[in-house]
Amino acid sequence: MANYGPGGASVEKITRVAGVSRGLVRHHFGNKQKLMVEAFGRLVDEMRAAFGGEHPGEEPDPVAALRTAIGNEFEGTVASPTRAHAWFGFWQAAQGDPDIRKLNDDLYAEERERFTELFRAAALERGLQIDHREAGSALVALVDGAWNELLMEGAGFGLDDARKLCDHYIDMVLRQGRADGERPAGS
Repeated sequence: MANYGPGGASVEKITRVAGVSRGLVRHHFGNKQKLMVEAFGRLVDEMRAAFGGEHPGEEPDPVAALRTAIGNEFEGTVASPTRAHAWFGFWQAAQGDPDIRKLNDDLYAEERERFTELFRAAALERGLQIDHREAGSALVALVDGAWNELLMEGAGFGLDDARKLCDHYIDMVLRQGRADGERPAGS
């Protein structure tokens, strides 16, 4: 997917790169669509593990949990250019494949919920009022934007830059929360 995109990732190319026969692919997956869903499912599981946690919002330090999740999402293997190119290929494939689309939608819903709950817990712990749903959704969007920057050739933007950008956003949201009972706009 990373090298050829969804249209160019034929069974012939896949089997040649993997060093297996078409029959083996057919035996284990049945067809290319099921193989693609399985491959994307593995990427989804990898990303879910990166931002995950057993009990969202119950960590002793929700800000540390946010920073750990972001650090994991920008860890070298997860955020490698090859993985990122594969993600973009699967996002394109999701436009026409409801199974891939569902995996993607479910993952994003979980990530937004995870970040939302951690922002909620951080604000509660600090006695702040913030729009934790907006903060969680915006952090997901910021992570995606940082991934885009990482893929740009010569952009001068690296994994450390991506982590720092997200850390600054987390700090900004929590600094702008109100402890005086006045709700921020949009809350």
